[in-house]
Amino acid sequence: MKKLLVVGAVSLGVLAVTGCASSPGGHDPTHDETTQELTASATVLGHEDGTSPVMCLGLVLESFPPLCSGPTVLGWDWSNLLDEHRASGSIWGTYEVTGTWDGTAFTLTALPRPAELVSPGVADIEDDGAAATPAVTAAVEHYRRESQADTDILGVEEAGGSALVTVVFDDGVMQEGADALYGEGVVVIDSALEPSARSGR
Repeated sequence: MKKLLVVGAVSLGVLAVTGCASSPGGHDPTHDETTQELTASATVLGHEDGTSPVMCLGLVLESFPPLCSGPTVLGWDWSNLLDEHRASGSIWGTYEVTGTWDGTAFTLTALPRPAELVSPGVADIEDDGAAATPAVTAAVEHYRRESQADTDILGVEEAGGSALVTVVFDDGVMQEGADALYGEGVVVIDSALEPSARSGR
């Protein structure tokens, strides 16, 4: 049985779909905030003017400099880092970041560490070659429509017979809502931010 790897980085010319509203499957923005320490490996993109950078948790356009969007990272200091890239007024690098999430911004609680590019939202799903069921197809279409108005939804794909929905952060509420709406196993909610090892994961 083969593994189907779904990633969140693409070459120049493919655009991410974003917006701002609630999504199906039980997503309630009031559950996005958490005091738990979370982590992700992601491209962090800023500007040399000193404004707070963003953490690219969705699609990254592989231009030079790269183009992407994501939540603001608070407490970031490029002077503490040695492996950043600079071009055309932009500054960026790929790091393992650890901090807390308030539903809007990510606040660092530890010094970022250089990391190999591991696309956020990567998920291994068993691919047995089975065709998607009508429920999976309906879920994919539904979440794709909602992704146009919900910045928490980073990507939606049919993968391994399930609807794979990558989000900024899910504490389990979105998965429970998706299971209640579509049935267990139809939708897989994949959280880009995950509990850090320091938080007793």
